[in-house]
Amino acid sequence: MPEYLSPGVYMEEVEIGGKPVEGVSTSTAGFLGETERGPTVPKLVTGWMDYNRVFGGYIGADKYLPYAVQGFFDNGGQRCYIGRIVKTNAQTASLKLTKDGANALTVDAAGEGSWGSRVAVKTAPGTFGGFKLSVFYWSEKPAALYDPDTDKTSKPRPVTVEVFDNLVVTETHPDFYGKRVNGISNLVRLSVNTGDSGAAPGTEFPLTYLADGVDSLVHAGTAVDGDPSGITLADDASEDDDEYNGLTVEITGGTGAGQFRTITDYDGAGRAAVVDSDWETEPDDTSVYRIIDPEPELVLADYQRTDTNQPGSRKGLTGFAEIDEISIVYSPNVLAVTGLAGALITHCETMKDRFAIIDAAQASANVSALNPRSNNDTKYAAFYYPWIKVVDPGVGLVRTVPPGGHVAGVYARSDTERGVHKAPANETLRGVVDLEFQITKGEQDILNPRGVNCIRAFPGRGIRVWGARTLSSDALWKYVNVRRLFLFLEESIEEGTQWVVFEPNDEKLWARVKRTITEFLTRVWRDGALMGTKPEEAFFVKADRTTMTQDDIDNGRLIVLIGVAPVKPAEFVVFRIAQFTGGSDVSEI
Repeated sequence: MPEYLSPGVYMEEVEIGGKPVEGVSTSTAGFLGETERGPTVPKLVTGWMDYNRVFGGYIGADKYLPYAVQGFFDNGGQRCYIGRIVKTNAQTASLKLTKDGANALTVDAAGEGSWGSRVAVKTAPGTFGGFKLSVFYWSEKPAALYDPDTDKTSKPRPVTVEVFDNLVVTETHPDFYGKRVNGISNLVRLSVNTGDSGAAPGTEFPLTYLADGVDSLVHAGTAVDGDPSGITLADDASEDDDEYNGLTVEITGGTGAGQFRTITDYDGAGRAAVVDSDWETEPDDTSVYRIIDPEPELVLADYQRTDTNQPGSRKGLTGFAEIDEISIVYSPNVLAVTGLAGALITHCETMKDRFAIIDAAQASANVSALNPRSNNDTKYAAFYYPWIKVVDPGVGLVRTVPPGGHVAGVYARSDTERGVHKAPANETLRGVVDLEFQITKGEQDILNPRGVNCIRAFPGRGIRVWGARTLSSDALWKYVNVRRLFLFLEESIEEGTQWVVFEPNDEKLWARVKRTITEFLTRVWRDGALMGTKPEEAFFVKADRTTMTQDDIDNGRLIVLIGVAPVKPAEFVVFRIAQFTGGSDVSEI
């Protein structure tokens, strides 16, 4: 209570009604997959060009994430978090900037992987003081490094160039490199690491590649010995025969530095590796080596990233868990990674505020074998079939890709134009030129009851999503829009009633909470998301002695009972037609 000590008129602002509940966004997606480059901590992109600046472009016919992102934005998506997936043992390329022969600052690539070794940097005096940092990135490494600023003819040209002028090392200065470079550059980060002085680098640091970025570091150490066609690895190397067969061994320091060979045979007992061709310089006990996998295969652990559990540095699904805005989760060709579909579903079931899109496997021609519900009976995911064909803008060829990215865009478009209560079906897929398989009505008669949402081509109407079912066997949660509507309602009410916590738990509070939720659900009903011709037929809200016992109140629990009648899609439209002649009805049976 305010304290009044002298006579006068005092005004007080009091809250007597409910507080408005704002509906949360339902169209922000989270995509997991491989990209050309970029950070591995999830990052928001708001368009294809934004994605291209941060993560690069298309990287191969079997790397589907860029196609999914393009399809998402083409079909109406506006916001998407990208979780770049790499091996857990991938290494970040780096370089030491020096001053007077001593280490000054460390330049790290913006994310792990071999792409960072195609980044080169140089420094020069700043225009108005400090130093200038120039950063170049090549999607294809030149045969010999050249300076694009002075050499205008050599090819390939860098695809990305970044220049940061007048940088200083003083943290309180507006031009501090931590403010001007880190978090702004799509290619590099600057830091002071162990052994660095933290001083500004020399004013003329020559153009130099970042080094030691690898996609999968299997083992590293100092050799015990070498011979003309082999190398004896360190004692902590694997004891299993053939463990390193087919992998690349690279000499990174000491005798023979700069050489690399493929291991053809590995003896675990002796730690002896035979290589595919003789060394130019035979390694010895001073040779520092590393063994890398040139074509690593991603596994479930690479997507989950439970090894990254520090706030702000979480990756993969672990990183998605701390991003509240995500409401759609997708990873292209998810069935190709054992356990990943289940992990996406478990993530959604745990978070309780998002929904997963699952693709069928490629070349699933046997319709009778498609029964995704047998492995994943859930109300938090939907399954789409078949794959689609799109044009790869980079090469002009038609590619067969998973449909989920395009479908996620349809979700976002439908949510924006009609609302989350509208089933994301009978909607055209933009940017699709054909289907992997043409699905007939008879085949969909088999697939639809199993929770397989078909994508079909209709003459004159284009290629459309022609199904809106979840993977749940529970009839109450049969439809995608019903499940996502409840996610919307639950998340909106949760976020819109945070003010209630620690308020006095009495009848006045119950009435305010009831008014708050009633006003919100009334708006939802007016938007067409709920059944009924009046609010009383669409929902009810109860918060009184019938929903709480004295024990609940004594233990700090306020329990509100909410019931809603969601609209269901008209999945089967039936017209019954009869002949009418001369006052008599003739029906066709």
